[in-house]
Amino acid sequence: MDEERDAIALWVAREILPCERSVRLWLARRWRGVVDVDDVIQEAYCRLSSLNSVAHITNPPAYFRRTVHAVATDAARQTYGKKVIPMTEFDFSNVLDEGPSADRAIAASQELGRVHALLSKMSETCRRVIVLRRIEGLSQKETASRLGVSEHVVENHIARGLKRMLNEIAEQDGPQIDEEDRLIGTPRSH
Repeated sequence: MDEERDAIALWVAREILPCERSVRLWLARRWRGVVDVDDVIQEAYCRLSSLNSVAHITNPPAYFRRTVHAVATDAARQTYGKKVIPMTEFDFSNVLDEGPSADRAIAASQELGRVHALLSKMSETCRRVIVLRRIEGLSQKETASRLGVSEHVVENHIARGLKRMLNEIAEQDGPQIDEEDRLIGTPRSH
């Protein structure tokens, strides 16, 4: 039995430890603020050490990542399960909805439609750079890698694309602002 434990420990050192850093980074990015990364990694190692054999594992890094994902899911379920507060119907009627109001949701939807319309006027590369950087939240380096271009190209497309969008929004809003000033009346300087 001790020989099998030693074999598993050697297997973990040889196959799992080299990929721990990348799994930690993935876990921190994917489960940001939901689970404690160190606790999840520790529990994953505990689960690996409790195995009777590792002979059935053909892809150790994938197995480790899947184990970490399962541990993180379990931890998230436990965390969210603890936050359930029993309430009566009367208590529930006094709960404030912290979500956006209907008019804010409609306004946000309209603004999103406006952004999509502006993006559709841009080149494919510029549009993809803006979507990857600003909407999906990738870094400049990740965006460049995904698109197969240099970071300098990403930087230029972001700068030009956002400038173009802001100019077009200002042009679209310009007449509306002038009309509002005319209706309301501009304050006189004394």
